[in-house]
Amino acid sequence: MPRNRGTKPFVRLLVAAGMVAFAAPSAVAAQPAALSLWGGWKWGGSMDVREGKLNAAASQNVGGELAFRVRPDGLGVLYVDYQPTTLRIDTYGEPNRELYDMDIWYFMAGGTAEMIGNGRAVPYGTLLIGAAWFNPKGTTAEGVGSETMFASIFGAGVRIPLGDDDRVQIRLDGRFHLTIPYGGVGMWCGTGGCSGTFGGTVGPVQGSVSGGLRLALGDSPPSRSGPPRRR
Repeated sequence: MPRNRGTKPFVRLLVAAGMVAFAAPSAVAAQPAALSLWGGWKWGGSMDVREGKLNAAASQNVGGELAFRVRPDGLGVLYVDYQPTTLRIDTYGEPNRELYDMDIWYFMAGGTAEMIGNGRAVPYGTLLIGAAWFNPKGTTAEGVGSETMFASIFGAGVRIPLGDDDRVQIRLDGRFHLTIPYGGVGMWCGTGGCSGTFGGTVGPVQGSVSGGLRLALGDSPPSRSGPPRRR
């Protein structure tokens, strides 16, 4: 089972991001953007099929996020998440068995709302929408191929500064990952105007916890006088 395939790329990416952030020239003003990298644990992901229940084995996941400040207490977010796992099937009346390895990717965009108080820690909530890509590995079974589904992520977390200027922060997160494999859109118009609907079937639901670093893309520390200023 590929439990550690994502570790080395994540470490290399974290080191590279840290070098870039700390090598920024001192004359560069603070930028309203930040890069986050993390590692964690993801579980869940079951789905009923005719033969039984498919489920993804719990395993390590890694990810990254590029955030842009769009308001004093809000960020626009670009997000990617990767999990190497193994797909299993629980067949009715029989022991479960492993089918094949699978990579799960989430490519998302959305926003983060911060709760700004007098303390230095920053609690926040996140809502993202995008696509989940389920990519089987090492199988030649007929009819087995990659699947892309509409997805959304709901999460909450907290950032804790490591220094006086908030440039480097620890972040701790919990998230729910929802997918919709089947959906439909309808629209109609009448004398009273037009209306539309969207419907879908909820697919695999996953949960994750993670910890990582957030690096502000800039060099000037935020002022500690007056209203709080966030990176």
